[in-house]
Amino acid sequence: MQTLLVNRAVSMSQFKKNPAAVLRQAEGRPVAVLNHNRVGFYLLEPPLLQVLLEELGRLRQADPAHAGAAPHQQLIEALLSQAKAASA
Repeated sequence: MQTLLVNRAVSMSQFKKNPAAVLRQAEGRPVAVLNHNRVGFYLLEPPLLQVLLEELGRLRQADPAHAGAAPHQQLIEALLSQAKAASA
């Protein structure tokens, strides 16, 4: 059984029918989009993603000994770079 990391979930079919409605109903909160009752992806609005990436950056700076320990470090670095470029 897969754990949902958010409080709201919609089916892939519902999302494909009207993605704008899903975003509107989410009211800025993250949404899990399910494909065959499993999370296909999480939908985050840009401001929330930016806050998450900034917090990841702060955590890395606060504990540099663990900065390279994350298994997805390259992805995090790429996302942080994209967030910085978007805000510039």
